[in-house]
Amino acid sequence: MRHNRIHAILAFALLFAQAAPLAAQVEIIKIDWQLRAGPAVKFTDYLRALVTLRNPADKAAEGLVLRYALSMRLLRKGNTPDKAFWGIPFYVEEVRVSKINPSSERQARVIRFELQNQLNKLRNSGFEPTALKLEVMLNPRQGDEPAAILREAVMEIVKP
Repeated sequence: MRHNRIHAILAFALLFAQAAPLAAQVEIIKIDWQLRAGPAVKFTDYLRALVTLRNPADKAAEGLVLRYALSMRLLRKGNTPDKAFWGIPFYVEEVRVSKINPSSERQARVIRFELQNQLNKLRNSGFEPTALKLEVMLNPRQGDEPAAILREAVMEIVKP
């Protein structure tokens, strides 16, 4: 009989744990590219990305870390566009977000890409970039849903 009570208590605890809502997690809503350039300015010096984060919880989220990686889609000069391929990330960095208030959104600026260095390395290689891809991930926390903490944004590079 004592055994049955223990089993009943454990079963009840298991049901309660499954029915309890998970804590709301901070999620990446979107990534927007920003590009500001004048006629005499290289665009690589003014490339930015804004990552919009949302905290749906009733309490502030603190100490968040966004990791990001930038890669290029490359095309061998003279090949057709369908032969382009994504290279491995050439730049990886972190951005810290100190706090997001309860039930609110906040934007984090991603401003470092080291893009000009990569373009210089490609010069005279026989390959040219056709797109940039930014992959962003919030540092995972216990119980996070992966789909909410990962996003990517692709920007096509159009020849003048």
